[in-house]
Amino acid sequence: MNGWQRFMFLLMCYFVVMVLYPNYDAAGLYFVGVTLAMWTGVILVLSIISNMLGLYNFPSLNKLITFVLVVMIMCSLLWYFPQKDNVTPINKIKYGEVPSKEDIKRGLNRFTFNFDFVRRRADRAENFVNQEVEENKEGVKETKEKIQKHTKKAVKKMEDTLDIKVD
Repeated sequence: MNGWQRFMFLLMCYFVVMVLYPNYDAAGLYFVGVTLAMWTGVILVLSIISNMLGLYNFPSLNKLITFVLVVMIMCSLLWYFPQKDNVTPINKIKYGEVPSKEDIKRGLNRFTFNFDFVRRRADRAENFVNQEVEENKEGVKETKEKIQKHTKKAVKKMEDTLDIKVD
């Protein structure tokens, strides 16, 4: 196996752990970036050493080295990958918490991209900020009037407390 194949195994390991354990935040992404750079360096050094020693002539030894590398990557990821609940994935596995279908779905959703750019425009009527309240629903009109009255009272009170004189 060459360095590119090992690097693809590295990316696959990160993808699997991030999908199975999606409860990470910015610290998790920072961890992924730093350790990805570290493991990439390890793969580069390993590739240079294996080329210098001619290990590409021994496919079974080369596969064994790749297997050991993947096991080391997975162990480090499962042992140190930060989660919001401060319980690492290896401890979750140890206590019998295996990833559920919802965890996998949420993990895959973190890797998706919203290609519906039309929905993102702020001036569209479909945008939740610009949606008009329907007048025919029960209680909506009354609530809207209460809010308007309360706002008018609050504005009036603020006007009374302010004593601004202009010359």
